[in-house]
Amino acid sequence: MIQTPEEDALPQGSEASVPADSGEPDDTPDPDVHQEMDAMMDQYLNQMGSSLEKGQLLHVPIVAIQADHVLVDVGEKAEGSLPRSELSDSRGDVSFSVGDLIDVLVVGHDSESGLVLLSYTDAKRHVALRSIEEAFKSGTPAKGKVLRVVKGGLIVDVGPEAFLPASQIDLRRVEDFDVWIGQTIEFIVLEFDPHKRRIVVSRRRLLEEERAKSRKEVFERFEVGQIVEAEVKRIVDFGAFVDLGGFDGLIPRGEIAWDRMAKPGDYFKVGQPAKAKIIEMDSARGKVTLSRRQLTPSPWETAVEKYATGSSIEGDVVSLTHYGAFVRLEEGLDGMIHVSDMAWDSTGKKPSDYLTVGTRVQTSILNVDAKAKRISLGLKQLTQDPWNEIEARYPPGKRLKGKVTGLTKYGAFVELEPGIEGMVHVSDFSWDQQIDQPRDVVEKEQELEVCVIAVDRERHRISLGVKQLSDSPVMGYSHEHKIGDVVEGKVKNLTEFGAFIELAEGIEGFIHVSQLDKGRVESPAAVLKIGEVVEAEITKIELATGKISLSRRQFLKRRKKNDWAGYMGSTASGGANLGELLAEVNLEDDLPES
Repeated sequence: MIQTPEEDALPQGSEASVPADSGEPDDTPDPDVHQEMDAMMDQYLNQMGSSLEKGQLLHVPIVAIQADHVLVDVGEKAEGSLPRSELSDSRGDVSFSVGDLIDVLVVGHDSESGLVLLSYTDAKRHVALRSIEEAFKSGTPAKGKVLRVVKGGLIVDVGPEAFLPASQIDLRRVEDFDVWIGQTIEFIVLEFDPHKRRIVVSRRRLLEEERAKSRKEVFERFEVGQIVEAEVKRIVDFGAFVDLGGFDGLIPRGEIAWDRMAKPGDYFKVGQPAKAKIIEMDSARGKVTLSRRQLTPSPWETAVEKYATGSSIEGDVVSLTHYGAFVRLEEGLDGMIHVSDMAWDSTGKKPSDYLTVGTRVQTSILNVDAKAKRISLGLKQLTQDPWNEIEARYPPGKRLKGKVTGLTKYGAFVELEPGIEGMVHVSDFSWDQQIDQPRDVVEKEQELEVCVIAVDRERHRISLGVKQLSDSPVMGYSHEHKIGDVVEGKVKNLTEFGAFIELAEGIEGFIHVSQLDKGRVESPAAVLKIGEVVEAEITKIELATGKISLSRRQFLKRRKKNDWAGYMGSTASGGANLGELLAEVNLEDDLPES
């Protein structure tokens, strides 16, 4: 019997059923036929991808990119599906094309569509985990990107997330963790437990291993005495670290320059090359010490010959102290200008009044002591000493004006010309007024008219006066009184060193304690009282200062002599007898003191 195509599609043993009243085939589905077809489809689908197991990693091509999923060829005439979102960027664009090979992980089967369900994200994680596990077992370095800061360290993306403890970030303590975010770093895996989702990594361990390797190479490649050029990595107070090829060597502060006060930052810049000589290699401690200054001989070896006394030289002012200024003549060689050698008259001045740090200055070499490593310099020696002709230019009695430059409790300094100052003593402001302090009558920067009293060229001093601009009351007094005259006055004031005697209105004389009596006087108050009228002999009159010196001792001696002379005259005329007079006059008072 010949079968029609429809009959061929039926299962064997079944009979066609055609309605008797109709000449057309019956389109009503046969339940048995559909069940058979479903069974055959299930068998086919079960065979497709039957060799793929959940968790299996595949490297497959993309065959179609659709609106919400991507299809890939998993072999055995089967296709797999994964979410499009796993291959999309933040804008939803897929960065892959049809035909590209990607890694996917089998996550299941879809019984309705017969597709193998896959995951690109899980595949990446699976590959990463396997890579991290291999790195953990072999001790080889791995890479990851720092995601964020957490308590105690950093989180690093290694596929899954790993923890990088703070102590394992660098060889030195890390202060700012935020700067590491976004950086891709290499590390060693310290712990790996995927079941507990615990992965701990260490960048420090890797750096230590690299440093140990570099250290070994450095100690094999370099030797003491070798001159190297290395990049400056870090500058600290005690020196500078340079890169010797993955291993740091130190140039200590004392080996930077011949200048004992050298600062590392003045000679080195991070990232720039530095030339130095290896002076020590300690393999046990893993330290290499270098020296920059030993590349050149000490400048003190030739300082005496190079800087002759009396010659002049330029230098840069590098520092100021309260006593002077240090001037850099060349690297490692500083000279010092004492404040007294900055100007011919530097009384009351500071180094900062003459010099500023950073300025270039011409100086004179005063002395070079190579053994003590000292060079004395001077500024004033480059000019002529104005005091050489001071006596001719400022004779006593000369009147002139000057600016008050300083005040002390004992006087006022007055500038007569640049570098030349004189001083008005507090007692030389007024003839008749008691001035306690100069600031009571003058102020700084005030122009003041003065008179030269005396000049001391050797000591660089000029005594000035204001009261000497007018005649002193002593001038008129001297016209009527002379040295040797006996005068009378009232005790105005007593001090431990003498007594002031008012001789006339506005005129005082002074009796020193040694001139108060014939014998030794311990205290003027034991001999005189304020207000008491006394007689004394004039011993000195100083018109320039208005001072009158008196002696009561001389007066008493003179009076005794006069009494003795009177006695001798009276005996000739039959006056008092000798015994009576000797009882009144003690001759021992006129004997020389032992």
